Amino acid sequence: MESAVVSVLDSLIKSEEVKGVLIADEHGLCLGAKGIVNPNSAGFISAIATHAKSLHDDPNIQAPIIKIETEKLTILIQNNGNYTLAVFK
Repeated sequence: MESAVVSVLDSLIKSEEVKGVLIADEHGLCLGAKGIVNPNSAGFISAIATHAKSLHDDPNIQAPIIKIETEKLTILIQNNGNYTLAVFK
């Protein structure tokens, strides 16, 4: 599994305007991070995604994509149940 995580991180970090990427498991443990991302933020990112997903009672609705914007950065976060992905632009 580690090689799959590294492959996804490498692929995403090469995308235009991407400054960092992070993948966390369902417990908020950082499985991998590249770029400007602090791996210690995995728990917070995972918690944000999990809480946003819990707002929908319908399991047929796709997990929401959370967008956090600051003056310097945009963070996109999505949880698919087993993993949380955060992309920093």
